[in-house]
Amino acid sequence: MASEYREIHLKHAIPDLSGAFDITCPPGTDLWDKPPWTHSKNAPIIYRSITKDAFKSAKVTVRASWKDLYDQGGLCLVIRSSDSTRWVKAGIEFVNGSPNVSVVAKDRWSDWSLRPLLSESTDGATIEMENASDGSLWVWLLGDGQRYPLREVTWWGDLEKTTECWIGPFAAKPAPHGEKNDLVVHFQGLLIQTS
Repeated sequence: MASEYREIHLKHAIPDLSGAFDITCPPGTDLWDKPPWTHSKNAPIIYRSITKDAFKSAKVTVRASWKDLYDQGGLCLVIRSSDSTRWVKAGIEFVNGSPNVSVVAKDRWSDWSLRPLLSESTDGATIEMENASDGSLWVWLLGDGQRYPLREVTWWGDLEKTTECWIGPFAAKPAPHGEKNDLVVHFQGLLIQTS
């Protein structure tokens, strides 16, 4: 399974992704764009390269000992078109003293949303991204036997079918206050479905 995957900014070998695995992330890493000049693109990502029309869905459970502002990990979908690089990341992010479910969709700039974790968890969540039949990319939070909608990414439907996409788990530790410790993010149940 690991041979299907590549990495960018990963400081260790790609682990066996068929069961539980970790991504260790150094401080000073992020995936974020904010006007007028913030462009951070050095977060470790383990990904499969596929085309938009081949992508059906991706799912993973993510957890960690979140403690520093903006510690994060989850699923990342990078869209590599000729005119720009867009991306969507979803998972857990540590904000206001607690872990939250976070979704960021970047077209020209990043749009960020947060919601509390489900009551069944204090440190983790199961996230799913789906290439929906209505042409949008949907991001879901799974738990309590339900699927909770987090974000509909409508610009996904405007992309060419052959557009290259990278999909897989990521971690980031922006460390805005100079934190020095690595972040270790735990993943399990990674499932990427293609046609």
